[in-house]
Amino acid sequence: MGGRGVRDLRPFTVDHFRRWARGLILDSGKSWTLEPFQAAFVRDLFAGYPEVWLVIPEGNAKTTLAAAVVLYHAQHRDEAMVTVAASSRDQAEWLYRAAAGFVSRSPAIRGRFRCLEGYRRIRHDSNGSRIQVFAADDRTGDGAMPTLALLEELHRHRTLALYRTWRGKIAKRGGQLAAISTAGEPDGEFEEVRALMRERARTKTRRAGFSRYVAKGYVLHEYAVPEDRDPDVMRDVKLANPLRSVTLSVLREKYDSPSMQPGHWRRFVCGLPAGSDEQPIRPEEWDRLRSDIGTIGEGDEVVVVPSVGHNAAVGIAAMRPNGVVAVAADVIEPTDGRSILVDLEERLMELADLYRVTSVRHPVGPFLRSADLLEARGLPMNPAPQSPAALGAATGTFDRLRRSGLLIHDGDPILRAHALAAELKSSEQGERYVITDRSRALVAVAMACHAATVIAPTPIVVLPSVGIG
Repeated sequence: MGGRGVRDLRPFTVDHFRRWARGLILDSGKSWTLEPFQAAFVRDLFAGYPEVWLVIPEGNAKTTLAAAVVLYHAQHRDEAMVTVAASSRDQAEWLYRAAAGFVSRSPAIRGRFRCLEGYRRIRHDSNGSRIQVFAADDRTGDGAMPTLALLEELHRHRTLALYRTWRGKIAKRGGQLAAISTAGEPDGEFEEVRALMRERARTKTRRAGFSRYVAKGYVLHEYAVPEDRDPDVMRDVKLANPLRSVTLSVLREKYDSPSMQPGHWRRFVCGLPAGSDEQPIRPEEWDRLRSDIGTIGEGDEVVVVPSVGHNAAVGIAAMRPNGVVAVAADVIEPTDGRSILVDLEERLMELADLYRVTSVRHPVGPFLRSADLLEARGLPMNPAPQSPAALGAATGTFDRLRRSGLLIHDGDPILRAHALAAELKSSEQGERYVITDRSRALVAVAMACHAATVIAPTPIVVLPSVGIG
């Protein structure tokens, strides 16, 4: 384009948008540079399709792109009404702040917009345009007649009612509806609509990691690990993550995180529909339970629960006043030439020397021989099968304590990692934590908590002294 600037280019073209976008300043202090996959989406948006979807994994700057698109539309269309819906009030606040942050940091547009934070509204007074950010509620946005309606993280919206409401309104002003989201749950409404868009498309373009589906009234861009590639191979996963900063090392670090769950990885990183397995224990929730006083110390009366598989863990729980339960855990990783059962037996004996162990609630099966050996050495062994029913009861007790703030721990990073890697499974019997090598300590702690709260303390009987003679 030679030396031409924004004013020399026609608005609502990719070249014009790209030049304009260079004036946006990111929170890093750098100018925003439009990437090829973003330009492809914007090109189809500017082509005038009534519905334009971008389905792409998390971490690919969806909110940044959404903020730029709505600001651009408001600046370059007279009397524009831009409605933006996020899945929740918190997400709506983040989306508003992304757009308002561009305004406050970017001299090129700072004087053009006025941000009204309490209302999540941004005005462009010189041409009468307005941006309004909503939480997803079809009743809230019912009166709007948008020239551009953008729904972020559409897969998280409780229903597509607001989407349908705005779809019926855009024709009145020649508007458009844009959705930017990650993949959804296989049987959810979002994925059902997405499947219909694929099925009814007249033009289908596919290359490794990217597909584009076009019909008369819509275009769908989607990024996902191809069917013939492996979601556990980082080079294959990179195909679904086009943002330059999402490197192989970034993906590997995310994959190796103790808090990463298989369903989350497939859905939010690989772009593949998967069942919901959101972290049942969020980092901030766990960290709030950390305490510097009242945690388990030497000589405390405790209940102990071992769990063993490829690795082993010991959950430890001690009652405190007012129904509070203090917890701790040990994790034993396998070593060459050593039996994990032998290592676990030795650790349980060490714990018996460290604490006053009132009960070792142990699994049955392969552990029975160890239980007999430990009982012969004086440990109070009590069989407690780690069945689905038992795990369900322990999960209920543990979650009640956790949510009511009656659980405390000392901030041990290993137990924290196992807590954040916890997985919940639902069945007719209710929800229960699943025992895996990455969350074994958390499950053992949950069972120890349950045991500690149901085992009646041993009463101390004081016999009266009897005189002789």
